[in-house]
Amino acid sequence: MGRAVNLVEQTDELAALQGVFDCSPHTRGSLVVLSGAVATGKTALLREWTDRLGRRGALVLTAAACRAERDLPLGVLEQLLRSPDLPAADAGRALAWLDEAGADGSSALAAPALRGLCEELRGLLDGRPVVIAVDDAHHADTASLQFLLYAVRRLRSARLHVVFTEYAQSNAANALLGSEFLREPALRWIRLEPLSKAGVEAMLAQHLDERTAQDLTPAVHGMSAGYPLLVQALIDDHRRVGGAGEAYRRAVLSFLYRHEEPFAQVARAVALLGRQAEPLLLGRLLDLDTASVERAVHQLTVAEVLHEGRLCHPAFEAAVLDGIPPEEHRALHGRVVELLHEEGAPATEVAAHLVAADRSDTPWAVPVLQEAARLALDDDQVQTGIDYLRAAHRRCRGAEERAAVVGALADAEWRLDPAKVLRHLPEPAGADTAPPLPTHLLWHGRVDEGLDAIGALTGPGRAGVPAVNEADLDTPWLWGAYLYPGHVKERLASGANPVPPQGGSAPPALTPELQGAGTLLNDLLRGDERDAPEAAERALNRYRLGPRTVAVQTAALAALTYRDRPYRAAAWCEGLLAQAGERNSPAWQALFTAWRALIHLRQGDPAAAARRAETALELLGPKGWGVAVGLPLAVAVQAKAALGDVDGAAALLDRPVPQAVFQTRTGLHYLAARGRYHLATGCYYAALCDFYACGKRMSGWGVDLPALESWRLGAAEAYLALGETLMARHLVAEQLALPLPARGRTRGATLRLQAATSPLAERTVLLDEAVAVLQDSGDAFELARAVADQSVAVRGGGDLERALLLARKAQLLARRWDGAPLSSVVIPEVPEPSHGPAAEGGDAHEPVVPCGPEVQLSGAERRVAELAADGYTNREISRKLYVTVSTVEQHLTRIYRKLNVKRLDLQAALR
Repeated sequence: MGRAVNLVEQTDELAALQGVFDCSPHTRGSLVVLSGAVATGKTALLREWTDRLGRRGALVLTAAACRAERDLPLGVLEQLLRSPDLPAADAGRALAWLDEAGADGSSALAAPALRGLCEELRGLLDGRPVVIAVDDAHHADTASLQFLLYAVRRLRSARLHVVFTEYAQSNAANALLGSEFLREPALRWIRLEPLSKAGVEAMLAQHLDERTAQDLTPAVHGMSAGYPLLVQALIDDHRRVGGAGEAYRRAVLSFLYRHEEPFAQVARAVALLGRQAEPLLLGRLLDLDTASVERAVHQLTVAEVLHEGRLCHPAFEAAVLDGIPPEEHRALHGRVVELLHEEGAPATEVAAHLVAADRSDTPWAVPVLQEAARLALDDDQVQTGIDYLRAAHRRCRGAEERAAVVGALADAEWRLDPAKVLRHLPEPAGADTAPPLPTHLLWHGRVDEGLDAIGALTGPGRAGVPAVNEADLDTPWLWGAYLYPGHVKERLASGANPVPPQGGSAPPALTPELQGAGTLLNDLLRGDERDAPEAAERALNRYRLGPRTVAVQTAALAALTYRDRPYRAAAWCEGLLAQAGERNSPAWQALFTAWRALIHLRQGDPAAAARRAETALELLGPKGWGVAVGLPLAVAVQAKAALGDVDGAAALLDRPVPQAVFQTRTGLHYLAARGRYHLATGCYYAALCDFYACGKRMSGWGVDLPALESWRLGAAEAYLALGETLMARHLVAEQLALPLPARGRTRGATLRLQAATSPLAERTVLLDEAVAVLQDSGDAFELARAVADQSVAVRGGGDLERALLLARKAQLLARRWDGAPLSSVVIPEVPEPSHGPAAEGGDAHEPVVPCGPEVQLSGAERRVAELAADGYTNREISRKLYVTVSTVEQHLTRIYRKLNVKRLDLQAALR
């Protein structure tokens, strides 16, 4: 099978060879040269042809020349004379002539030896045709070719057939082969080319199924350039490992080394540079003259291995590089670094070789690596940028330089996983000497060290120059205010840290992406900035997500969310999520996914909130989330409690969280969510503990804003459940005295609780207002709760028909998200209004629905009967129709009497 594979697209050449042998008269010989590039199948074709001639009775003498034996006199001739098909006696006589010729130490055959060997060959031709086949004849020694030329010219009338294979572009071809043999009239040239795409597909189809062969053809043709040697290696690898592997790597290296130098050297250099390079640069890299390099480039191009200055395929390039010994590989990269730096090549190009060279003796290496890392990170090649910064860190010489590199490296690694930054954070004992990383210290719960680091950044550097530009302080200040409003306010009040400038810390021309940072900072610290929502939207609209803007955009989302504008926040958050994905930052994705979960919760969609929060927790591990883990955990817990999944909420609460979480704003959400869980499980005193703990922190930090976290409403619900209406009323009154968005969800929820603590006469009016406010806010969850309370209040006023409609509306609202009822929405059971004695079959307000030729059911009875026939229980029917269980039972009693059936027979009777 191997031969058949290698002869794909060579049937014409084989036919031409056969024609040379068949069409020549019996008394005349032939001379054929199979020419072509390396690895085009010349050897396979030669073997197939000589095997055929051997089976037809010809005496076949074979030899294979090689580069290593090029200078070995008579080496090819000796191989021919030792061919296994040559009779031993004839071989002995011929070898004796060969030994006699070499006795005098000459590298050429003397005339007597030439004549003697030629006569021995003539004697062989008397019995049958003789075929002499020399593979890779361009490597043959001169003395052997001299004898073959002598024999061809003197035995032209005999049945001597000589066939050579040669690499057409070899620089080392023997002069006789390239000159004297060309003058022979019997010479026939046959040219072999690499396989076409169709040929590659045919070769693949001999080993793989037809569909696989078709699918693999484009890739295999690109990786092999059509050379059967490489195609066969790819077939072998595909069958073993499903892709390019060791066989392909070895085949590529074999392909290179079968060429004359500097073919392989230039290929390695091109692969190493990874770009189109001028022959002059390649020559300097390899210490070769330009003419030799140009010749090798031409050969690579003619061989279709080089396209527009790049190797034919990345896999081919990888195989070439893999064949370079490690020490040589590093040395070459080091040489490339020097040459590219001298050329003024871009920093990204030089940096890639600096990383591979692993050298530290170039003083300009660190700035180049820093610039390349910045460009890579700007282009969202995050891992590449990290690699450059790590290489720069290894080469740092001074503390100042190291601090700058570590800061940039920490920022870059944070984009992938904030846990990676932990190894850069200073040990508490050595905090004075380690480079300050305030943002990351704050994120990982080391608040005092983080705020101290901000102070260190504002302090004087060398010669009194500030350590950093004041504009760069916006980011750590914003993170500090977002996570630790109480600590930041305390530091600012004590004067331990300089007060950040208000309204932005630098002129717009210097830091336009941070315009409005001061307004958002003040809002995070006090929550009373009237311009905060507008400043938030301006900040979100101005620039795309980036390392310098992520803090501002997080603060902007907080401003919109905590001002009860969840729909505006949702639109911006979706955009930030898309950008985080495009910019290859799992950390940013996790952060904004958690924010989107919180916004879902405040839009009244706990099912979506739970999904998003769990996704956020999966994107980063517990260490990666740091103290911010309180946000996704809080949303997940509260959403699951609202959906009735108290076991799922409990499992989330069992996860350990850093103690520092409770010093952060996300800890407020966590405490409130845990309180909601305790409410759902009936642990009302535990709920009160959590809500008051949340309120104590908010009051102490000066951010006691109901829209941030309505702890008073949670505590009021717990008091109502305990029968402590006066306490609940007091908390609601406190909340109403605080600033509330006029039409936000927080105001609607507060009005609902105010109604719950008010006399019945005031309750309906308050609930009507609460419903109107909540409809505008878009929080379907709170709206469902308010409508359910409204139904109860209306029923208490005696309007049963409206109460029923409101109960149905509440149920529809509660089922709005994923069709799942919300456990926190208690749908009241309201009996249907009756207009006539129940014994008469009642429901006079509903039309009568026929049920057979003689029996008639009312519309309500018909609906109950159909659900009962479908297997629903009485309680399930009551929930579906928004009536009491007692009403269902009354309907069923009348249905059984009218139809004279039992429950199991309802389906047949209705049909």
